[in-house]
Amino acid sequence: MQSTQKKAGRRKASQRGLGLLELMLAAIVATLVAAWGAGALMTRMDEAAAQSSAAWMLSVRQALHSYLERYGPLIAHAEDPAVLSARGYADWSSPQLHELKADALLSQGFPEAVSPGGGAVLKVLRQGVCPGPACHVEGLVHSKLPILQRSSGQVDDYMVAQWLMSSKGWGAAVHARHPEWIQGPAFRFGNPSWSGPALAPGSVAMAVTREHLREFEYLRVGDLRNPDFRADASIAGHVQVGADLSLEGYLQMEAGGVMHQACTQDGVFTRDAEKGLLMCRNGAWRAASRAGGGGFSINQFRGCANSSGMATANPLTGSCSCPPATYLVQISDSGPHDFPEGRTQGYLCVD
Repeated sequence: MQSTQKKAGRRKASQRGLGLLELMLAAIVATLVAAWGAGALMTRMDEAAAQSSAAWMLSVRQALHSYLERYGPLIAHAEDPAVLSARGYADWSSPQLHELKADALLSQGFPEAVSPGGGAVLKVLRQGVCPGPACHVEGLVHSKLPILQRSSGQVDDYMVAQWLMSSKGWGAAVHARHPEWIQGPAFRFGNPSWSGPALAPGSVAMAVTREHLREFEYLRVGDLRNPDFRADASIAGHVQVGADLSLEGYLQMEAGGVMHQACTQDGVFTRDAEKGLLMCRNGAWRAASRAGGGGFSINQFRGCANSSGMATANPLTGSCSCPPATYLVQISDSGPHDFPEGRTQGYLCVD
C-alpha cells in the first residue's frame, strides 16, 4: 500500500517537472519568434527606406537630365559660372534643388532631404575642349552622406546593396575596396572627377552621361552651334536674322511691287520688272537706288502745297524736309507776291 503511494507521488513530481520544462521551451520558442519577427520587421523597414531613397534620387536624376537637356549647349560654351543667373541658377556647375523647383524641373512639393543619404548634391561636369563646340557635358547626383551602420559607423553594405537594387540599374556607390571610383552597372566616374574632396565610402550616386544626351547631336531651339548645311534648305515661314546676311550667290525675289504704289512695311525690298529694285519708304514703293535726297517747295501761305492744293512735299520724307545726311540747296524763289499767291521757294536735297 505504501509502495503504491510512493510510486504515485513520484509520477506526479515527474509530471510537474515535465510541465515546467514544456513551459520553459515554449517561452524560449516564443522569445525566438518575437526576436525573429522584430528583426524581420527592422529588415523590412530598412529595405523600404533604401527603396524610397533610391526612388527619390531617381526623381532628382530626371530633373538633372532635364536641366542638361535645356541648358547643355549653353553650359558647353560657358566661360562664366553665372551664365545661367538670368534663369535662376547661381552656378551652372552645381544646380540646387530649390533652383530646379523654381525652374519647374522639380515639383514644388518635392522633399529636399531623404534618409538614408541625407539629401542630394548635383554636379555638372565638362569634358573635352571646353568651353566650345567640342565640349561634352555630363551630370552627377550623389548622396550628401554615406550610408553607415547605426551602431558601428561602418559602411552598411546591406543597405547600400538594397539601394542599388532599387535604383533600376542607374545607381552606383563608392565601395571601401575601391574608394577611387564611383561605380555601378551604368557608369564609372573617378572619385573625385571634380575639383574638391572625394566622396566617402558608402556614398551612393546616379549619373546623366554622354550617351543619355545623344539629342545634343541634333539641332535644338537656341543652339549655339553652326549647322553648316551643305545642301538646299526649304523654309515656308519668315527667316529672321539677328546679324549680317552674307550671300555668295544671287538673291531672287518672287514677290513684286509697282513704283509709287502703296506698301505696308517700311524698309522692305522688292522688285519692279521695269524700275528694278524698290524699297518701301513712307508707305509707297520707291527706287532703292537714288542720286540725291529728293526735293520740295514751300509757300509762305499754303506751306507744302501749291495753289491747287496738291502737296509739294519731298516724296522721300513725306514732308517739306530733307532725309538725314543730305544737304538743303535752294534752287528757286518766286519772289514776293500778294495774297493768295504768296512767295514760293524750291529746294533740292543733295547727298
